Amino acid sequence: MYKVSIEGENVGYIKNKQELEDKINTQILQSKEENLVSVNLKTNPTYELKLVSKDEPTSEEEILIALKEKTLKTYKFYSVTLADVNQAYVDTIEEAEEVVNKIKEEYNQDLELDLKIIEQYTENKEEVKNTSIEVAKQNIENVIEKKLDDESIAVINSIRLSVLPINGTITSRYGAVSRIRVSTHTGLDIANVTGTNIKVVAKGTVSFAQKSGSYGNLVKVNHGNGVETWYAHCSKIYAKVGQEVKAGDIIAAVGSTGNSTGPHLHFEIRINGKTVNPQNYMYK
Repeated sequence: MYKVSIEGENVGYIKNKQELEDKINTQILQSKEENLVSVNLKTNPTYELKLVSKDEPTSEEEILIALKEKTLKTYKFYSVTLADVNQAYVDTIEEAEEVVNKIKEEYNQDLELDLKIIEQYTENKEEVKNTSIEVAKQNIENVIEKKLDDESIAVINSIRLSVLPINGTITSRYGAVSRIRVSTHTGLDIANVTGTNIKVVAKGTVSFAQKSGSYGNLVKVNHGNGVETWYAHCSKIYAKVGQEVKAGDIIAAVGSTGNSTGPHLHFEIRINGKTVNPQNYMYK
């Protein structure tokens, strides 16, 4: 019979060396386990042919159990990272791609997302807390929502205002009365030089982009939930009706078209069609 030793310690006897090798291969090295990519023996058994009593029992099962305790297993997971920080582990590349695609579809209009999928290998399966697609998506959404809240200037009806349309000097406030107007001022005037880029304050859809009476060249952006912003007296209009925009996109340039006494942006916020004081939310 063959005496089988592991790391110099006798663990039993077998009659057929090849049969044991086949069992090691099928039951240990080719074992099926979720996320398992490879199994290696830390040490190989040694065999020594011995003359023993015919009553000596064989020990295949004991030897296999002892070898299983001497294996090195490697597991593969997929890490979804946001700004190089791991947010979730999932089992397959398909699940990781589904999470990333869903997140990008939902948030790419709000900010540029640094989402990556990274193969992760570990010998300790317990240190990886893999999740379902929905849990992974929710974990990442929570991080993004907090980031958006931290970066928002104001929130109106769940619409985040994230960017000032321009910097400049406020020359006329909401509700002001002037000889050049037939009614009180419906927005906020911010003066700057002609050609200064005008940025949209939140994601939305351009609903109007042309000349409009006393407003001169006017751009309107519908942000949803009844929230709309207007940008008037522009020297140039870059946006087009139907265009999807995100916070910070340049949609026009400062000018003095329409009823205007100098280059400035007339900025309005409307909620359900009614003007509100922009300084309740920005330029405070």
